[in-house]
Amino acid sequence: MPQIANGNALRPTYDYIVVGAGSAGSVVAAELASSGAQVLIVESGGNDDAPTILNPSIWFYNLGSPLDYHLPIQPSPRLNNRSFNMALGHVLGGGSSINAMVWGRGMQRDFDGWARNGAGGWSFADVVPIFKAQEDWEGGENEWRGAGGPVHVRRPRDPHPAARAFLEAARQMGIPIVEDMNGPMQPGASYINMNIGKDGTRVSAARAFLRPALNRSNLTLLLNSDVQRVTFRGKRATGVRIVVGGAPKDINAEREVILAAGGVGSPKLLMLSGIGDAADLRRLDLDVVENLPGVGQNFQDQVMVLGVVFKYRGTMPERRPDSNAVEAEVYWSSGLSPEETDINLVLHQLSAPTPEVVARFGSVPEECLTIGAALAQPASRGTVRLASSNPKDAVILDGNYFAVDSDFKATIRAIDLARELGRQTAFDDVSERELIPGPNASTSDVEELARAGATSFGHPVGACKMGVDEMAVVDPQLRVRGVECLRVADSSVMPRIPTGPTNAPTFMVAGKAAQLILG
Repeated sequence: MPQIANGNALRPTYDYIVVGAGSAGSVVAAELASSGAQVLIVESGGNDDAPTILNPSIWFYNLGSPLDYHLPIQPSPRLNNRSFNMALGHVLGGGSSINAMVWGRGMQRDFDGWARNGAGGWSFADVVPIFKAQEDWEGGENEWRGAGGPVHVRRPRDPHPAARAFLEAARQMGIPIVEDMNGPMQPGASYINMNIGKDGTRVSAARAFLRPALNRSNLTLLLNSDVQRVTFRGKRATGVRIVVGGAPKDINAEREVILAAGGVGSPKLLMLSGIGDAADLRRLDLDVVENLPGVGQNFQDQVMVLGVVFKYRGTMPERRPDSNAVEAEVYWSSGLSPEETDINLVLHQLSAPTPEVVARFGSVPEECLTIGAALAQPASRGTVRLASSNPKDAVILDGNYFAVDSDFKATIRAIDLARELGRQTAFDDVSERELIPGPNASTSDVEELARAGATSFGHPVGACKMGVDEMAVVDPQLRVRGVECLRVADSSVMPRIPTGPTNAPTFMVAGKAAQLILG
């Protein structure tokens, strides 16, 4: 990669500066560079060449490692006041370099809901061409899927026996089996779509979009460099202040600055730059550029309970090196939400209970299966706030999990569904017995599993909400309201969380952002 360490050759001015080379920034910067514009992309993390990134079967070793911000979340009262962390990629490729490579768009109704509530131009009909253009679906192009794009997407090649049993158990419960969960998107059980290449390696945003563009002389990648804030002249964004080699340096953007620092990083940078709730900024002695009280509000993250654990019958087969160990899932309705699909069961072909669950229910052997019970459409909303005016300080992240009672009840329903699935005869060949919460678990045991096993799914969205109401941070063109030449293009602009993982929708947001910027 010829430009991976070219900080000494930095220009004083670029056409565009993209902050963050993660799932969104890698896409935006590559697309902008293809227009011939001079583009600088700044990433606080390092290179993406770790074996745990490239090898899909050991992705979970990334979590809590130096490749992960491992951001502390405020204790949640409804989760026994537990403290835990959110996994956020701190490396080239961002979350797409450390996650489980599950490629899920969400439901058609998610995007239609965005458009209906003020995000014009973001309906499913508007965004499906972008999804298709980015994909290289193993089944070839059709009405729903694209082929020939940079992101190879496929199902498990040789599904684990537990994944096959999982789907057959779902069938026995009357849950429809869906051939392709992304086309058309609907409730049911399916093998997971994975962004894993034909050669069996991870297809991150950096690998799919950014690295192929780095041979362009008009694209500069700066790694291990922190952006402290966006600089302004009046209401016009003029560039960014970065730290290179320990020293601050201002770099100008002739056309625009694009924040793609992620679901937590982008609202943080806006506030550090003087854009947010004016009273909160003044309390931290920050100069106010624009009073936008919506910055940091509307934060959403899905809850994953880890989990319902079964002892594997016999010897667990070794994972294929091109398997993410998460090969099958169910999307279903709890019956407790206005959304027809609000819960998600995810098979983990490994032992994955939280330490608090182990403390409550006892330790489990290595050869286990875990069914994670997830809340895919939370009603609860949290916040992202600055702890201080020092860019080095972590934000105060309040997930506010289970603040709305229906979220807790829907999660209990997901746990019950996971246990019911594990009791089907299809599981007899792979499951010896239920270990957690155990076959004789009481209602209070299941409720305690929800509180002790709830974790962040690592899907932060919403804190720079797109829309037209007074709490919107960006307009439907992703322009930050009240200022000029500044956009946000990442998961933080999603007004409501999609029904599923947020990585594929983030790629899509970035692709559409590039179209909007280039006109």
